[in-house]
Amino acid sequence: MPQNTVNWLVEKHVVLGKIYNIDVSTLADVMMEANTFVNESDRPLVHVIWDIKDLETYPTNINDIRQAIKPLFTNQSLGWVIVVTDNMMTSFLAQVGSSIYGVRYHRLKTMEEALQYLSQRDPSLPLIS
Repeated sequence: MPQNTVNWLVEKHVVLGKIYNIDVSTLADVMMEANTFVNESDRPLVHVIWDIKDLETYPTNINDIRQAIKPLFTNQSLGWVIVVTDNMMTSFLAQVGSSIYGVRYHRLKTMEEALQYLSQRDPSLPLIS
């Protein structure tokens, strides 16, 4: 089974999380890890792309999700949160969680679309592929 990862996609500017299986505790852990990356940057806004297109297990309790995502989603340096998935249930849960905290959120079906979308919203990004 692949491991969940959180890394820089663009150093100090875009975080990429690849998530395969997650429960509430693991969700809280990856959100804290992404939050640490955001806090390491001196940029005014750091974007996060969550690649969850291969996600198999995930929490569904909105209150649990809300608590787990709070540290990252209330970070003043959080820019766009982009979720890559074509699964309507995970898309719905991500949108609900994002709307609770009023973050800039968008869902796309492919990583290529996500990178293009983000490049259009943040012209300071270098070309990424």
